[in-house]
Amino acid sequence: MAPALAPAGHWVVVHGRYTPAPPPGDDPAQLATLGTALRTAYLHVDGSALKALVPGAPDVVTEVPAQAADLGWVLGFSTPVPASELAHADVQAGRALKRALAAQVPAVVHSRDPLTVHGLVPATDARELARNRFAPLDEAGSPGAPVLVETLRTWLTLHGSWDRTAAALQVHRNTVRHRLARVAELLDVDLQDPGVRMELWFALHWLPDENQDRSG
Repeated sequence: MAPALAPAGHWVVVHGRYTPAPPPGDDPAQLATLGTALRTAYLHVDGSALKALVPGAPDVVTEVPAQAADLGWVLGFSTPVPASELAHADVQAGRALKRALAAQVPAVVHSRDPLTVHGLVPATDARELARNRFAPLDEAGSPGAPVLVETLRTWLTLHGSWDRTAAALQVHRNTVRHRLARVAELLDVDLQDPGVRMELWFALHWLPDENQDRSG
């Protein structure tokens, strides 16, 4: 659902992947049961992929329905956002689903702890630092800077695991290695250095949302 069409209020975006085979398709009973479990009528299933909008409230922790996992779905949930921020929540839900699939857990809820080091750096300075840090990736050519950024983010999230990163991104592990070698070359860094990983991790968190959204 487009942000302009969403009713007023706060919403949680949900992405899902149906793990058994074959996918459920447009089975009305499956959709009805899933809609009841998620407590929403805003539900769309396309093959093995799911997107949904669930009513939420500010500062309320999203509850994961056990029934969804029982039906064979792995889910990623965004934080509650107003309708005007649904595009950002869609990115959150997509990343949460990737983490859930990689960790082989029924669901992951995106969360952001306000009491972190990110609060120590002014937002404007943080965004500028991130833009400058990743600017060399604009010279990457195919597959493009957004793909390289998302590969780096996933790899760091999964603690440098080539296999789990490949599974999360649904590519071959050699593709992950090639992309990260290109990142290391363009940024002139050693990705095996823990200090470099930490620096890039903070920069990824500070990267402006408009850049992150293009990587999905």
